Amino acid sequence: ITTLLGLITAGAHLYKLGVKKKSEAEAIWQKCYCVTLGHYLGQGRKLLLVLIRHFGRDHVAELQASQLEAQSVWVLVVSFGCMEGAQLWLEQTGCSFDMLLDPQRKIYRSFGLCSSYAKVMKFGCLLRYSEYEAVGRDFPDIPPRLLEDIYQMGGDFLLDEAGKVLLCHSSKTPLDRPTASDILQAVDAAGCSTHTAQ
Repeated sequence: ITTLLGLITAGAHLYKLGVKKKSEAEAIWQKCYCVTLGHYLGQGRKLLLVLIRHFGRDHVAELQASQLEAQSVWVLVVSFGCMEGAQLWLEQTGCSFDMLLDPQRKIYRSFGLCSSYAKVMKFGCLLRYSEYEAVGRDFPDIPPRLLEDIYQMGGDFLLDEAGKVLLCHSSKTPLDRPTASDILQAVDAAGCSTHTAQ
């Protein structure tokens, strides 16, 4: 009966997301869940992993505007939250990149990203968020029940087609991210070294 109740709960979550057919469920699973990095590697493009926290909208918006995909870079947003929270975040941010859920945070840990109260609660970060609030800027409205670990740190990691890390940026604070031009420089540098090796 426990298994059955688990299935009922999972079905209820899908129903809340507007899923009424098997094909709709499969589309959500394909976009937000059960995808491995192996699917993205070895396809003739570099892979930028953007490991997000609960608030990563500005950085993702900058990456979308920079059109990295025109430079043969496949951007994959990685989150450790649940499927319902991920779907809500995608809707509220307008993010068009593929998303991978990493609930056990294996990808986060493999890049050395941990939870850090000290980094998240730095005075400078709190002041910046207060400034955003003062000018009426909105944040993604994720219900508290879907917020898991607000102290989890994020980062950006550019991989080549074979999985070799070309750019490694572990965020020192929640607001610390590489710029799109930093990422493009790493792409160009990798292209130069490839041409030199040939």
